[in-house]
Amino acid sequence: MFMRILLQFPQGLKQFALAESAKFEKEGHEVFLSATPCWGACDLALEEAKKTGAQKLVHYGHCKYHEVTEKGLEIEYRLYPIDADLQILKSSLEKINQYKKIGVVTTVSHIHQLDEMKKMLKAAGHEILTSKGSLAIMDGQILGCDASAASKLAPKVDAIVYVGGGEFHPLGIDASKPILAINPYANESYFLNKQIEEKRKKQLGMLIACSQAKRIGILVSIKSGQFSLKAAEAAKARLKELGKSPSILVTGEVDFDSLKDFNSFDAYITTACPRLTDDSERIGKPIINMAQLPALFSLIKESK
Repeated sequence: MFMRILLQFPQGLKQFALAESAKFEKEGHEVFLSATPCWGACDLALEEAKKTGAQKLVHYGHCKYHEVTEKGLEIEYRLYPIDADLQILKSSLEKINQYKKIGVVTTVSHIHQLDEMKKMLKAAGHEILTSKGSLAIMDGQILGCDASAASKLAPKVDAIVYVGGGEFHPLGIDASKPILAINPYANESYFLNKQIEEKRKKQLGMLIACSQAKRIGILVSIKSGQFSLKAAEAAKARLKELGKSPSILVTGEVDFDSLKDFNSFDAYITTACPRLTDDSERIGKPIINMAQLPALFSLIKESK
């Protein structure tokens, strides 16, 4: 049946958009491509679908983790598996020789290779454990906003191995055990504990700075999987009780230059993507996420 279809790709997969579009057009469908930046399954192109009259939205590269329904719109999630060269995993085994129990995590792009990763580690004499995260639906998968599949393993393993590109995903891991990042794209592997500890200290510093701030902006994103207005309103009410001057700022994509234009706030709280805390330099002000609110309220009370 002929359909109007909107295709949505995250930033790293937009290069494949035309090839995927051609497949649908060959079947007789009318295809639109979302050009809006996309960072995850929390970020569905619902407005574009509505405005183009799309009957179906195909979201590439992520699993569904948040139930979204839109009248008259079918939503399909399509994984886009990428085969990583796991030779670097084999050549990195000597770095974890001393550890018996190993926890393994990766991203959705390489989750189809998880069994192969486990097999290589088992062949080297390791006992392998995996876990499901709070938001990530597949065993061994971590998200930028949910690395709990790794953190849950920390008490049970001697070390954690992450296989994937870059540091964005593994830097979200909160664990006291050695964390080996294996990057098949850069053909390198190294322990990330120093970087994770530096991030933790930075977050603590921003938490303290937020507790001392008077005017606090609470960020609310209208993105499908990030909208948390009730949480923002609850935070605003509590901050008022504690003598602060909070305001709720509503946005789609968080634009750092636009935030700077306010020139009014001493600090920010994000109820949207929790990893916005990584971008404090771009905002120019301290920023914390919802998970840090209990600690923030405690610090403010203690300072009175």
